[in-house]
Amino acid sequence: MAEKQHLLIDKKGPVCTVTINNAEKHNALSPACLNSITQLFHYLAKDEAIRVVVLRGAGKEAFSAGADITAMPTRDSGDPDKLGDISTASAAIRDYPYPVIAMLYGYTLGAGCVVAMACDIRIASDRVKMGIPTSRMGLIPTAEGFKRFLTVLGYSTALEIFLTGRPYDSSACLTMGMVNHLVRDDELERYTYGLAEEITRCAPLSLKGAKHILTRIAENPNPSPEALSKFNALCDQARTSDDHEEAKLAFKERRKPVFKGK
Repeated sequence: MAEKQHLLIDKKGPVCTVTINNAEKHNALSPACLNSITQLFHYLAKDEAIRVVVLRGAGKEAFSAGADITAMPTRDSGDPDKLGDISTASAAIRDYPYPVIAMLYGYTLGAGCVVAMACDIRIASDRVKMGIPTSRMGLIPTAEGFKRFLTVLGYSTALEIFLTGRPYDSSACLTMGMVNHLVRDDELERYTYGLAEEITRCAPLSLKGAKHILTRIAENPNPSPEALSKFNALCDQARTSDDHEEAKLAFKERRKPVFKGK
């Protein structure tokens, strides 16, 4: 029997759907699956035909209910450096140059919630449940994990999530800022791919530049001179690009622009 794939990849034009393929365990994340996420996003970063990635779980019961407990190493087993790492997988998603949309059905807990928060936009079903139960498992997230929640949600909200370990229902997730949009369960796919399609109509250099600059400023509100220089270079590249000229021409001709990322 062929080994089951941890991830399923479906490319349709400029949109790539990545599915966590472990529905029988509510898409629990094993170290091997986390390693696959890291490698896949590094690979996709080289594919300029893709403009948006939609990350989801198999089925409609869960995005991911958390780490696969049965696959977790014990404190006395193996070399941890050789195991899939949630911080490394999250970093690969955040560093991917184009937007990543998390489409969230049902349970989005623990490691699954961390992966979802690493994405740029989160769109959730009205049946979503999100939370980080590390305090109930005798664990402490990494500094990188804390930082992402702090950056996206703010201190008080992030602290409550980690101190209580509770799962939050859909309305609380929207109020707390864990999701960008909350839609009916049967409308989630249509809404998500509608937003993805809208993004793909924008200029590639603008997409990459906006994500890079906003992510770096969110992580460090006082960027270094080197970082500011890089930001300015990205702005200049877009301003002098063929795509900017195409946008102006398309406006005059009352048609949709055709962007090429140049």
